[in-house]
Amino acid sequence: MKYLSDFRPTIWSTVFAFIGFIFLLGLGTWQLDRLEWKNNLIAERQSFLNDDPILFNGDIKELNGAMWKPVQLNGTYQHDKELYLAARSMRGNVGFHVLTPLSLSNGKNILINRGWVPREKKDPLTRIQSNYKGPVELIGIITPGFKKGFFSPKNDLTNNVWLYVDYMEMSSAVGMTLQKFVIDAKENGRGGFPIGSQTRVNMPNDHLQYAVTWYLLGLTLVFVWFFWNKNRQ
Repeated sequence: MKYLSDFRPTIWSTVFAFIGFIFLLGLGTWQLDRLEWKNNLIAERQSFLNDDPILFNGDIKELNGAMWKPVQLNGTYQHDKELYLAARSMRGNVGFHVLTPLSLSNGKNILINRGWVPREKKDPLTRIQSNYKGPVELIGIITPGFKKGFFSPKNDLTNNVWLYVDYMEMSSAVGMTLQKFVIDAKENGRGGFPIGSQTRVNMPNDHLQYAVTWYLLGLTLVFVWFFWNKNRQ
């Protein structure tokens, strides 16, 4: 108790410290709630990947707007309208994802992410055996496409280099109306390229680190309040 004999906290420092501590405690708890939500969301998406493919006619309303589900569809690739998502790596090798419009018999056009190719395979003439002629049947995962990051530069429409999916810009580039989702093809192209199955359901999940940070800041605030009032003359 002798150690606390000179501890005389002021009312205002105590009030502000209490409010700050409760605020930081709330932020940490909120991040734990977000952690549980994110873990459940990732688990749900991963579970979808094992479902049986749904016969799909391009109408997202039939799936109630659900993403990350396997679908089966038939259509004709428009290989002359390929789009290239840049800065995509595989096993440390930089390359592109090849997005090719698929035209269905009902008139809908859907972007198919056929998969990854290295730089030397970007030119479709280097993988001509995978440019299928006529109707094809494919199975893939329906996704919202790669979204624009906060600091992402603009897409380079002139050179057909895309850093994120923009359906309006891409529709203009290919001269057809594209549905607002992308289907990741599961199979590789004939000859090995493009390499399919590029769906990634994992998302950044740093909520535990954030929660620990907020809790530590709250604890730090308590120590600062205590020693400031203890050493106050």
